[in-house]
Amino acid sequence: MIYSNFQIDWKDKKLIIVEDDEASYQYFEALLKKTGIRIVWIKNGLDFMNYVQEEKDPADIIIIDVLIPFKNGIDATRFVKKLYPKIPVIIVTAYASREIREKSFMTGCDAYLTKPVLPHTLLTTLNEFIEAEGVKRFEKS
Repeated sequence: MIYSNFQIDWKDKKLIIVEDDEASYQYFEALLKKTGIRIVWIKNGLDFMNYVQEEKDPADIIIIDVLIPFKNGIDATRFVKKLYPKIPVIIVTAYASREIREKSFMTGCDAYLTKPVLPHTLLTTLNEFIEAEGVKRFEKS
């Protein structure tokens, strides 16, 4: 496979995937299985916001779809960035447009990917943020 040359050990890392489409979630999960990363799957923006607010250490990194129920990914990103500005948020969408991309970055996302996300692109993007040193992600602002 394209991404088999990655020697990644993220057993001590935690990822939140906010995605209402089960097939998309399963795709991400399958790609990330070999890394050992702990994955929390949340299916809507409201549950995500509640989880982030209640958890002491919510995640090392977040992948969030734009079009999710109850609170969209842009609003949910804005919410998490107010609480935890240093947790990297990667917005993904199948409905790419200049407007959504601009809104995503204006709201504080750290990366923006369009579906379908290629395995190498996903792993490279996650690795860029996970391997960044000296970041205290769980400090609330």
